[in-house]
Amino acid sequence: MILTVTTSGDVGINKGHHSDVVLIHGTGSGAEMWKPQVEMLVSLGYRCFLPDLRGHGLTADPGEHTDIEVHLRDVEETLKTLDIQYPAIFIGHSLGSIICLTLAERKPELFQQIFAVGMPGKVLPPVSIAFRLFLNMPFEKLRGTTFHERLSWRPRTMISTHRNALTQIVNNFGSLDFVSRALEVTCPVHFAVGRWDPVAPHYFVEKMHRALPGSTLHVFEWAGHNMMDQYPEQFNDWLLRYLTNHQVD
Repeated sequence: MILTVTTSGDVGINKGHHSDVVLIHGTGSGAEMWKPQVEMLVSLGYRCFLPDLRGHGLTADPGEHTDIEVHLRDVEETLKTLDIQYPAIFIGHSLGSIICLTLAERKPELFQQIFAVGMPGKVLPPVSIAFRLFLNMPFEKLRGTTFHERLSWRPRTMISTHRNALTQIVNNFGSLDFVSRALEVTCPVHFAVGRWDPVAPHYFVEKMHRALPGSTLHVFEWAGHNMMDQYPEQFNDWLLRYLTNHQVD
């Protein structure tokens, strides 16, 4: 399935001074979440490509069984349609980071470096239970109400996401485990996690970092799962710390 992709920067002209950047959102989100990061990247001369995963943002949901393999095929098919200069920089949040790291194991030639943000090494049972309860009760009651419309962008977007897309995440991602095995990724990987993140507990991310030679780790001490929302300036500073060391000559 070809995903809807938002592009920013001089996408018609590859200047060659910077690597292209692919930003992949997480569950119940969309390309719009990266607005502060894209504004910074474009101002520095980067070209940005932002897919909406199936059932999210501007991409329709076909109502099919959707596991990690389906998302990977979607992203691979979509990347082939884009004028991206490889290897590229990939930035992923939550589900997006899972997609980036898994794809990098299979297609290392596409990746210059990865920023894996809020990477769920594995999903804890209480998180799955809480998400199921949310889908069974508040989700449908809030959709289309005036209260829903008054919510901030992230919860409003979560509630506006296709139900099947969210249900498929709950049903098919609980068995994923990136903590018990070492990631076989050859490009530089930069992990970021919030100290109080219930979806991607920092101790799981720290274990993945220790098991992946050459990776870096930054813990946002007072943040949860969406540190780019809570601390956009500090998050952008973290990106810049590594982006400036990987410019194309």
